[in-house]
Amino acid sequence: MISTVLRGALRARGDEPAVLGHTGEGARSPLTRLRTRRGDRIVDLDTHPMGTPVTEGEDPEAGLVAVVAATPTDLHRALTTAVHLPRAAHVLVSILATPGHQEPPLPSAPGLGQWRDLHEVRVRRVDRDGWVCELFFPHATRPDQVLDTVVHGMRGRRRGAAVTPLAALHGTEGALWRPGDTGVQGVTEAGPVPLRRVTPQADLALRVGQDPRPDWTDADVPALETEPTDADSWAGLVGSHAPTRARAQVRTRSAADEDGLVHTVAPIDELTVNPTGFTKAEKGQLGDLTVHGDRAVVRQGRKVLVTVAADGTVTDVDLSRLRHLRGVRVDWSGHTGPTAAVRAVASLAAGGVPLLSGTVPTWAVGLGSRLAALLTGADEDDLADRLRREEHSVRLRRAALELHGTRSRWRDLARRAGIPAPPEPTVSVVLCTRRPEMVGFALAQIARQRGVGVEVVLALHGFGADRPEVASALGRFDATGIPLTVHEADQEQVFGSVLNDAVARAGGSLIAKWDDDDWYGPDHLADLLLARRYSGAELVGAGQDFVFLQEIDLTVWRSRESETATRFIAGGTVLVDRVVLEETGGFRPLPRAIDTQLLLAVARGGGRIHRTHGLGYVLRRTGAGHTWSEDMSYFLRNHARQWSGWRPSTLLEGEPAPLGAPVATDTTGERP
Repeated sequence: MISTVLRGALRARGDEPAVLGHTGEGARSPLTRLRTRRGDRIVDLDTHPMGTPVTEGEDPEAGLVAVVAATPTDLHRALTTAVHLPRAAHVLVSILATPGHQEPPLPSAPGLGQWRDLHEVRVRRVDRDGWVCELFFPHATRPDQVLDTVVHGMRGRRRGAAVTPLAALHGTEGALWRPGDTGVQGVTEAGPVPLRRVTPQADLALRVGQDPRPDWTDADVPALETEPTDADSWAGLVGSHAPTRARAQVRTRSAADEDGLVHTVAPIDELTVNPTGFTKAEKGQLGDLTVHGDRAVVRQGRKVLVTVAADGTVTDVDLSRLRHLRGVRVDWSGHTGPTAAVRAVASLAAGGVPLLSGTVPTWAVGLGSRLAALLTGADEDDLADRLRREEHSVRLRRAALELHGTRSRWRDLARRAGIPAPPEPTVSVVLCTRRPEMVGFALAQIARQRGVGVEVVLALHGFGADRPEVASALGRFDATGIPLTVHEADQEQVFGSVLNDAVARAGGSLIAKWDDDDWYGPDHLADLLLARRYSGAELVGAGQDFVFLQEIDLTVWRSRESETATRFIAGGTVLVDRVVLEETGGFRPLPRAIDTQLLLAVARGGGRIHRTHGLGYVLRRTGAGHTWSEDMSYFLRNHARQWSGWRPSTLLEGEPAPLGAPVATDTTGERP
């Protein structure tokens, strides 16, 4: 079907040449069956070097530019190389396969009126899970901009924070280092970075290639060098050529600098390779990441589920084909070479695939010690238990995304080049409470948050900060150095209005809602920020997986679907951009159900809500006093497992002692 669409596009393009690009495994196949003319070009966008235009001329044009991508991951990577494609009046984008959670590729027009004369857009599904999107213009337009809008349409309206610094790239694997960035500037190997009037078009250049390299000629823009993925291929390592610098590093590195080689590995595209779509598959079979012929594959028995690209890239479609597996055993004897193996393993971990491994070989140093240790930290019995399996998956995905994600990799490169990076966003934790005895308990949960810049706005609803237990807790919290603003609200003021007043006093770009009596793990906010980054959602939160029923001293685990788009999350875990809160009108001035009303407003405004895992949060249910009115029987009917007493996930890492005066207990010793 895709070949039929391409034939029709070639017949309709008139006398002008066509440029047909392909990216990803199997994407070239539909192009080989086409009848082309002299002057037409078929371009491998995965190997085309950054800094080299696809066609010659001052402002080249084509009658048709078509890009065939195997998966959304491949299309996202091709955006970077697409800056070198010629302008065209007819642009066709084809995706051969998409994962089940992917939205249709509906293009969203750019915002400066560039498409006001657009003639026609066609979007259609082809084959079982492929798509074709065609756009027709009266005049030639930039195809990279068209590809960008198609990808943006698949992800939703929010683009998220840009990867910084602005980059210039040279080499055949440049796009692997900076996927999805149409702001990238391609440069020649020696430079310089072109100017836009008097300003360089990039702050940092990355040259991907092997020695010898010419000297870098740009005195204003620093350049870093890195090896392509195949520089340490096994074929190269056993060949007759002298080892390159990267090969020597792998052979001679010491334990002290093993994490220093993480930055030499091309990053993971976390916008497409992430745990979205994770399933509870503890009863599934185990797969094996091993070698089949000359390629690394993931195999279930004799069936090959995924063939890993030679550069170690794992796509979103690959991950969807592995979700039914309980886990994957890593066989280190295969793979194209060390760097490709590291990228494949790190990508599977970032995708939430539970991995098992024996001793990690010394040549896999690019994984980083944290991720390497986690790979050996579980066994097959762990993966047969639903809870322990998900805990292992969460630890793996955290480490892989934080060590190998594109955003973190480029911040590390910027530090190495001496380029200041913009600060990470500050999270304003908004805590509104009517219970002075719970202030110390709630502040203790916030004080142990790690990996996030935090400030707190504490709204005391109906009492003052001079209460002894409150003053004691505030004094202890002040010693943490975390900024704190205290707002005393009148007892008669409605709850939603108090929250809005607290938000008005917050200085962070992100707002996190916090409940005074629930438990939060130390990575709660960091996990939400991570989910915000890879999901692109306007609002993220956790599910109400763990619930402590205080009246009967029972913990239930509901094991809800996680890492998915949803309409409902736990109200005490809301993380939302401040601007989104403003767009939706803030919290409604109601005494209860304000969380539900916010979720409805976000969805009504076209925003997306993403639910990440709920293992770092425990909801407390007492007999009364909750704004969510479900009774205890609701939780007793809807659970996967239960335990007597307080029994959270190990990811919660225990219970911190309340700050200030100890929280009183009744004669039975129960928590209030």
